[in-house]
Amino acid sequence: MKQHHFLPVFLALIASYLGLHFYAARWLAKNFALSAAAAAWLRAAFLLAAFFAPFTMYLKRQWHNPALEFLYTAGYVWMGLILLAAFVFACSDLAFPLLRRADFLAPLRQGPAALGALALVFAWSLFWGLKAPALREITLQLKGLPPGLEGYKIVQISDMHIDSAWKLREFAVMVEEINLVRPDLVLVTGDLIDPGIACQEKLAALTAKLKSRHGIFGVPGNHEYYYGLEKAMGCYKAFGIRPLVNETADTPDLRLIGLGDIHTENASEADVEKLLKKFSNGKPALVMSHQPLYYRMMADTGDYLVLSGHTHRGQIFPFHIFTRLFYKYFYGLYRLKNSFFYVTSGAGTWGPPLRWLAPPEIPVFTLKRD
Repeated sequence: MKQHHFLPVFLALIASYLGLHFYAARWLAKNFALSAAAAAWLRAAFLLAAFFAPFTMYLKRQWHNPALEFLYTAGYVWMGLILLAAFVFACSDLAFPLLRRADFLAPLRQGPAALGALALVFAWSLFWGLKAPALREITLQLKGLPPGLEGYKIVQISDMHIDSAWKLREFAVMVEEINLVRPDLVLVTGDLIDPGIACQEKLAALTAKLKSRHGIFGVPGNHEYYYGLEKAMGCYKAFGIRPLVNETADTPDLRLIGLGDIHTENASEADVEKLLKKFSNGKPALVMSHQPLYYRMMADTGDYLVLSGHTHRGQIFPFHIFTRLFYKYFYGLYRLKNSFFYVTSGAGTWGPPLRWLAPPEIPVFTLKRD
């Protein structure tokens, strides 16, 4: 197994997160002409706030209580707000020296203007973070498609991150939308559940309402491993989802190959290639792989339709930039040789209930003969 070393990345993220707080505090002190004492208090407050979100995440994982849901949500919202604030403040620092050269903009004050822009961006992000995902219709023309798969409809659910009551309600709306398209197959490509939710009858009842001619199948994402893989897969089964963890299943004309989360399992390219060769049986093959990795190798190994998620399309800009550094296949439909690969932006949110320039979606694939 290939070992992935995330400690340097983790430390860099922590340092960057703390740096955002210090930058935002310094920017506010400078642009609102705070006294030295007030600026020191502001920096101290922002330093405490930097630990607020990680603390609520830890609290939710270890001692989740529905009565504290507001506290958890506040911690997550702050995490997204500080990212947006630092971005807006940085843009204002770059833009205002140029804007001041325009006579009619000379009276514009940077501090109030930037805070106004931040309020608009935050409201926009919150709207898309709470909005139910739209169905995205995608037609795929595949060579050698069996007659039984002509017009076949596949719905992909990914990155829902159900960890609270309000996400349960959001999922209920999704179920109704999905049933309207009468899918032949529903596939869950990981991160359906998160620490903070139990395998409640309410969630199982919602999932049971999903209508799919050939069933519902799912693979784990990295968050199912955080939840506890055995417990998470037990939840999948309770919800009527057949889990595939480095396993296969067959519909009348289609072979499904479900991979475990590649990074969490430290699976190398050779490990995944071995599994694909082992599981291929001549039928058209659909691969579910939570993280969009090893696509070039998959295209060289055979002809597949591969569905992934994980990236959230960055979820909150400018995080798109950093996500693209780690994942070449970031969002959308890709074709390599005779294989198609789709990376969805996901149906839900992780952490902050915010989305900016990365709308949620539920892909609906219709298969056609090329």
